[in-house]
Amino acid sequence: MANLTGQQLIAKAGKYHQAGKFSQAEKIYRQLLNANPNDLTLLRILGMLERDRKNLKAAVDWFVLAKQVSADDPIILAELALTLEQGGNPDKAMTIATEAINRKPTDISIAIFFAKMCLARGHATRAAKAIEGALDSDPNNPEAWHLLSMAANSTGTLPVPLHYAKKLIQLQQQDAQPYATLATAHRLNGNLDEALASYDRSLERDRSFPEAIAGKAEVLESLGRTEEAEKILINAPENNSVLVALAKVRIARKLGKQDRAIQAIDSVMNQQLSPYHQSNLLMHKGRVLEELKKYDEAWKCWEDGNKLHGGTFPLTEHIKLVDTIIDACNEQLPQQYTQQDPAPIFIVGMFRSGTTLLEQILCAHQKIDAAGEVDQMLRFVSEKPYPECIVNLNPKWREIYIERLGSNNSYCTDKMPMNYLHIGLIKSLFPDAKIIHTTRNPLDTCVSCFANSFSTSHAYTSNLKELTGVYKQYQRIMKHWEEQYPGQIHEVPYESIVNDLESTIKGTLEHIGIDFETACLELYNVRRIAVTPSADQVRKPIYSSSIGRHNHFAKHLNELIDLQ
Repeated sequence: MANLTGQQLIAKAGKYHQAGKFSQAEKIYRQLLNANPNDLTLLRILGMLERDRKNLKAAVDWFVLAKQVSADDPIILAELALTLEQGGNPDKAMTIATEAINRKPTDISIAIFFAKMCLARGHATRAAKAIEGALDSDPNNPEAWHLLSMAANSTGTLPVPLHYAKKLIQLQQQDAQPYATLATAHRLNGNLDEALASYDRSLERDRSFPEAIAGKAEVLESLGRTEEAEKILINAPENNSVLVALAKVRIARKLGKQDRAIQAIDSVMNQQLSPYHQSNLLMHKGRVLEELKKYDEAWKCWEDGNKLHGGTFPLTEHIKLVDTIIDACNEQLPQQYTQQDPAPIFIVGMFRSGTTLLEQILCAHQKIDAAGEVDQMLRFVSEKPYPECIVNLNPKWREIYIERLGSNNSYCTDKMPMNYLHIGLIKSLFPDAKIIHTTRNPLDTCVSCFANSFSTSHAYTSNLKELTGVYKQYQRIMKHWEEQYPGQIHEVPYESIVNDLESTIKGTLEHIGIDFETACLELYNVRRIAVTPSADQVRKPIYSSSIGRHNHFAKHLNELIDLQ
């Protein structure tokens, strides 16, 4: 061995390492390190070796030493973050990974690693920004485009852009993944025929690809073809896919087979999962347990699931934002524009207050299109924060917004619930816009929020105290708008939709200014996929069981008592 050069020794140790002969590899690496104590490559390799043999404490020690020697080299920071993540220290791992990407945002390998960590936590927008910041350094990197397409499918912003998945298909035409990713984008956009075709193309390349199996089953169920969906899942190869498990849960619940739904969840919970997937499974399990009237067990699942994904919501900053909006919009703003087609209908309110249900009802009308949750107002406010967006209104915003709706009909709905913050801005851009405010029993609303998974930007839904704080601010600003625009905001209580659908919808259509159509009473026949937590509920006749839902969980709701 004494006659071998350093490079030859590293090559020999590398072969031992790859073969799993860790002790032989370590002996050579340490021999080389004794001669070069500050060699960053050797320190990194020793850390990787310890990580590969699952000795994570020792791996962390090596990477910490390498971090000190390198003065916080971004690659070493990423290695340390990965090791901490595997060792069950996700918060510290994310802190260090963030430092790594901030130090070298154009490094594609660091960006890919950081994006994976973000997606595992449900931070889709952060993942996309990381990849976009480094993509110029490797513009045809398939993994980068895959992560971009996954992030696009996960942000909750509609319509989902298709060009990321289409670029991935160009790069990997023979792989199943790109076609499944494109299919999911089509599914989220409500293009069900295109979604089925793309899932089939994915399955042509790999008949056992879990994402395509689960996705195709989901689309078939959305089309009311439950038996076909169930058959696909029954015949699917055994796997530990969370997506397949959740598709099974959905079908089982539809068929009233709640025990089978629980089995599907439990079958994948005994593996190492990201906090995001663990949380998602627990939230679904809680809803199944609720259907089984096991209310305390359901609540425990939601508590555990929310702890895994919730994060912290800046409530103080949110209160200051409401203050700023009210100060900026303390009188009726000048109406600068006249109306044009399509006339936007803004459906606003707290999450889980009935916005999806009302949109589905209205879009059954031949004169109304539905655009889903359009985030364009949020983008305008991001471009020019309050009060600037009011004081210096961008004259191009109106045209940009209309183009974003993508409708040629007389009216088009935008059911972004959080637009309740921006009614002043909306009325400045669209003075004749129809504002419809959905309301619901506050405790029912909050229980429904707590029982569903929302993105980290709405982390307050996972904490009852913060949820109460945000709800009070929602009440406060809506009171302001009602005083500011008397008679111009039409309230639609969820309970009225359930108990007296026809007269409620007639009144809503009268506010909009169009005649009633009986098709609006058959919302479950509308061939349009909803992609919110209300997705399945709006595809069947309206039911009343969700009224008074909070009563089953009364002993858990002390923090919501002020909302009664």
